[in-house]
Amino acid sequence: MTLSPARTLLPSIQHLALISVPHRTPVAILVAFFALDNVLLLGFLGRPPLVVWALALLLPSLLGFAAYRLTSAPCRISLPTILVCFLVAAALLILGGEGRLFYAPTDWQVRDAVLADMGRYRWPFDYWLDGRSQMLRAPIGMYLIPALLGGVSQFGRDWMLLAQNSLILGLLFALGSTLFEGRRARWIALIVFVMFSGLDVLGNLIVQSATGEVRWDHIEDWGAGYQYSAHITQLFWVPQHALAGWAVALVYLLWRRNLVPIGIFGAILPLVALWSPLILFGTVPFALFAALRVLGSRSWNWLDISTCLIATAASAAALVYLSTDSAAVGGGLRPPTAILYLLIMLFEVTPFLLPVLHDRNNGVDRTSLAIAAVCLFLMPSWSIGMFNDFQTRASIMPLAILAVAYADWATRIAGWREKVGFGVVIVLGSFTGVIGIANALRFAPTPIPHCSVAGIWERQSTSHPPHSSYFAARDAFPFSIVAVDRVSSIHQRQCWDRPWRGPARPFFELRGR
Repeated sequence: MTLSPARTLLPSIQHLALISVPHRTPVAILVAFFALDNVLLLGFLGRPPLVVWALALLLPSLLGFAAYRLTSAPCRISLPTILVCFLVAAALLILGGEGRLFYAPTDWQVRDAVLADMGRYRWPFDYWLDGRSQMLRAPIGMYLIPALLGGVSQFGRDWMLLAQNSLILGLLFALGSTLFEGRRARWIALIVFVMFSGLDVLGNLIVQSATGEVRWDHIEDWGAGYQYSAHITQLFWVPQHALAGWAVALVYLLWRRNLVPIGIFGAILPLVALWSPLILFGTVPFALFAALRVLGSRSWNWLDISTCLIATAASAAALVYLSTDSAAVGGGLRPPTAILYLLIMLFEVTPFLLPVLHDRNNGVDRTSLAIAAVCLFLMPSWSIGMFNDFQTRASIMPLAILAVAYADWATRIAGWREKVGFGVVIVLGSFTGVIGIANALRFAPTPIPHCSVAGIWERQSTSHPPHSSYFAARDAFPFSIVAVDRVSSIHQRQCWDRPWRGPARPFFELRGR
């Protein structure tokens, strides 16, 4: 008797479905990964290679082991769930332009050049800008490993970046699945989280009716610079901020579910600063609440304290590096007009906040929701830098917590009114992400950069901020840096060999005579 291939394959698939890993394994990998970036920064700043490599072997391993030992809750993730999470993560990042298979938004004009410079030149290198030696001073955590492993190869850097970010996002999705029970609930949660967005299409329609001038290729601009970015937007435009903010939000929610101890939440905060210092502003209220909670209940031990101290020590150089000459970026109060503020709250926050506040059985506790709500109501009033990066980036953690709570509510709604309301909000909100995906399909893949960061700075498609946003004088750093390479001050006539936003070429093209 001969078995058909389908019957032979079925037991194998069923066997794979029984394989699972403890959730503390991806927790340990995330902690170790972010710790490694902080150590590699020492090499970028010119510390002795032997010291850097020794620390690269010791500190991430130590923190990863501590995270693994600290996380003792009996929770496991099935292998099929992990595979689906990695596939979804890779697909989203490829659509966002990573790997250079599809179009990437214009923020990548500078980001591509940063990665290229970090791969082409020996560390540390400097730029001659504004009549003095200046160093790259930016959240470069996302670029260190791809630049180191990809080196001078553009193809290598691009695909190492895609592989790295797919790994991190896949781990975050897999860990996020532990917050929901059952396959149906996890699929709903994944769809809600990925497509989570305010009702930007309504704001755009109002602006169009009032002024006649709107952007339908990026509809989040309707709020005159005030914006709570959709998750697709965060992932496509600023993945370093998105991944860092989602990692902190996820670890916080796991702590609230007693799935990880407080030591891991305390450790992840300084470690992600090199990816996104701005998201830390949005974590402060949650960190203060967590500190008061564990001190009052005495639900901590010396291993928690030791892990936090080691993580802080590992990220000390990054915190100094990021704060060097950072006051030049500027910031202060910049509240919107009353009518604009009301519209932002009405379209971006209220549709999601009201259902979850009335949901007595929500998996996200009401204290965390209250903190998230206060943050989202206050953040439009403050600004950092030339653009409104404070609101768009500091809001990533509270928005992620709100998205998880909304997804949790969505998995349990039964009445037809709630289902209709949920459907309307999701459909209207999905316009933002769908437009972002449509741009990836209708424009050609982004061209390879030929200029350095300094050369591209003045040629960006969007308004370029002052050099202080990405550079700091070499002598402003509190430690000695001896540059071994200088990025050429001679810039190419063209930074790209074709337009950044050109029409997409068909995958299959019929050619006649």
